[in-house]
Amino acid sequence: MKFKTSVSKLLVVIVAASVIVSVPVKKVNADAFKSVTLGGDLSDQQKSDMLKYFGVTKNDANVIEVNIDEENKYLGNVATKAQIGTKSISCSYVVPTSSGGLTVSTHNIYWVNANMIKNALITAGIQNAVVVAAAPFNVSGTAALTGILEGFESSKSGTKISEANKEAANQELVTTGDLGQKIGKDKAAGLMNEVKKQVVEQKPENSDETKKIVEKVLNGYNYNLSDADINKITDTMDKISKLNLNYDKIKNQLNSVADKLKSTLESDKAKSFFSKVWDSITGFFSSLF
Repeated sequence: MKFKTSVSKLLVVIVAASVIVSVPVKKVNADAFKSVTLGGDLSDQQKSDMLKYFGVTKNDANVIEVNIDEENKYLGNVATKAQIGTKSISCSYVVPTSSGGLTVSTHNIYWVNANMIKNALITAGIQNAVVVAAAPFNVSGTAALTGILEGFESSKSGTKISEANKEAANQELVTTGDLGQKIGKDKAAGLMNEVKKQVVEQKPENSDETKKIVEKVLNGYNYNLSDADINKITDTMDKISKLNLNYDKIKNQLNSVADKLKSTLESDKAKSFFSKVWDSITGFFSSLF
């Protein structure tokens, strides 16, 4: 009887061990501070090429594949089908740091640029990180942020980002990208940063107050944006205002973007100012005759 009991216990142990072995365990890498996200629709060769571009292997970084469903989740309501596409191509390299702010660069990304992505990361609540958004060939980069945020969360020192922050950040990126097609990428990034800075600082209580801030900032330029453009910017800023971002905490980040794009916007402000002065002068003399 004792023999049978011992055999039974041994069988239980063997079965349990086999179950544990058969369960897939996510490998924790020695250098898990680095994360790389790869577009799920890339070929094996393209994925390998992107790892080489980022200077990592599967052994020294967390490598994650991002699929089109994940991209649709955050972009479906703010980007067109043409902007999202049907395949997941964009890749990213993310290393959270303890200081130094945000360092962002891009490769083979043509529709959005590094400043736009940096703005969106500030909205997402990321303070310090080295980020590269890239692809093996030219892509819009609309979906790059989805991978970057997932890569940040998956890294050893990354923290969870709220869904509200992710949605607002993605909407901001798309809105800025649309604006960039009309006035230029850096001008769009600088303008959105200027509006966001005032929205976060002033904390408007409703959409009407947000729109007043948007219109006041736009009044300093001569970009001739449509009502639809203004409404789109207002809707984006409305989402950002509801995140309750701490102005004192992120003002240095916002200022760093503003300083970088200062010369780009100042020339347009000057042109707008002199244009308004000239209109006033010509209007005055026209009224005399």
